[in-house]
Amino acid sequence: MSRRSVVESIRSFRAEVDPVPFAVGSLVTFAFLAYTVIDTDGAAAAIDAAFVTFGQGLAWLYLGSVLALVLAAGYLLVGKYGRVRLGDGEPEYGTLSYVAMFFSAGLSAGIVFFGPVEALLHYQTVPPLFAGQVAAESSAAAVPAVAYTVFHYGISAWGGYLAIGLPVAYFAYRHDAPFRVSTALYPILGPDGLDGVVARAVDTLAVVATIGGIATGLGFIATQLLTGVTFRTGIAFGDAETVAVIVGITALFTLSLVAGVGRGIRRLSVFNVGVMALLLGVALVAGPTTDVLNVGVAALGTYATSFFEMSLFTGSGVENGPGWSAAWTVFYWSWWIAWAPFVGLFLARISRGRTIRSVVGTAFGTMTAVSALWFTVIGGTSIRLQDSGAVDVLGAVGEFGDGVSGYVIFGAFPGGELWQLLFLVLVTTFFVTSADSSTLAVGMLTTGGSREPSGANRVFWGILQGAIASVLVVVGGATALRSSVIVTGAPFAVVCLVAMGGFLRWLSRVETPAPASDSNASGSASPATPGVDDD
Repeated sequence: MSRRSVVESIRSFRAEVDPVPFAVGSLVTFAFLAYTVIDTDGAAAAIDAAFVTFGQGLAWLYLGSVLALVLAAGYLLVGKYGRVRLGDGEPEYGTLSYVAMFFSAGLSAGIVFFGPVEALLHYQTVPPLFAGQVAAESSAAAVPAVAYTVFHYGISAWGGYLAIGLPVAYFAYRHDAPFRVSTALYPILGPDGLDGVVARAVDTLAVVATIGGIATGLGFIATQLLTGVTFRTGIAFGDAETVAVIVGITALFTLSLVAGVGRGIRRLSVFNVGVMALLLGVALVAGPTTDVLNVGVAALGTYATSFFEMSLFTGSGVENGPGWSAAWTVFYWSWWIAWAPFVGLFLARISRGRTIRSVVGTAFGTMTAVSALWFTVIGGTSIRLQDSGAVDVLGAVGEFGDGVSGYVIFGAFPGGELWQLLFLVLVTTFFVTSADSSTLAVGMLTTGGSREPSGANRVFWGILQGAIASVLVVVGGATALRSSVIVTGAPFAVVCLVAMGGFLRWLSRVETPAPASDSNASGSASPATPGVDDD
């Protein structure tokens, strides 16, 4: 890049910045970094205390909020407002690209890190809800273990994303509202209120929540990369090396974000899905196929029949229940909610021209099916390899950490070194895609709703996210990552509830969808009901 281009980019950055969200978000970030550097032990103690206070004390808020959001989105999926179209014209992206970007932005960091290990950990220590039914590390423990992984990455994961993405897309594309998280509150604030104090506060909160959420994902993936290198080469990483690797990953994804949504994120997303499908096929063919599929079907049955019980299990009154719930379900729900600002904005950005039913159906149907298949095959294979004694995955996890499990599993198959390398590539590129979409979203939030923030803006926030992830990994590892996202996600649960409630109320007052028979075969809306269509 020439000096002139750099100067122009910086000028564009300064001109586009929305002062309040940018300044407050930056100050909070720098303050946290400074605090952890000056008083590392104090920061670690505060993170531990926050885990108990928020993770266990506010379990009811997270679990209740996510279930309410899922039920509301389910109503939009099957109800009469499903035909409402999010903007005019044909969809900008084809189905394959849309699904790939949808998936990569929403689930990639978690599904790659936890896919090979979460079910194995639930097999080792049975979730309290099922502890009285099966014994730990028994063949029977595989079913509830896989069921919980499907639950954590199933339809519930998308409730917060849809609560922000649907209303932002609707009001941005149909009412020319700015591309900001506060736009989700359009029915409550009105068009004039989007520049008011409440809207600014929501956008600022969204910046903080987003940075915390993506830093958590970055921390997990960076840990997985470091663990893979240590497992293969024996090279251990100290604090300085850990920071250097995370900064290196940050530099890597900035190369992608310069290309923009149409080229960078789209192409990487399609590539991710292709590599993931290849590795899934390898595990399915080379692994204990019959056993894995039998466990998977039983796990899906458990997920379906125990969904509401799992959704509302706070652990209260059960031995080790509150701690387990905070470490797993509450952690996941807070992570998804913390990601809601940036994933919601990103989904809105790529969903123009689609209907509400199409967006919700992609989340609840396609995304959940892909997640269930991945966790059933990869997680089930991990358990069966351990249970049969073919590979001591738990031994490797105990020595190297949770991030090593994927390398152990794929290394056990014929041609293992190749599959391990591909898994490492998948870890890296999935992170790049998530980080790319997150910096785009934070850029939108800190520029007053610009749909194409400058490269300098996005690089600035990307570096800060990498810095926070480095600090969290060094200070407390996975525990610190879990605790930080539980804290940053809590306030935004309320924002998601208000946004979804306001959107439903708006649709009930403004939209009057025509019967399906009134829509023509080409999919265009009837003249009397602009923006409404059948899928």
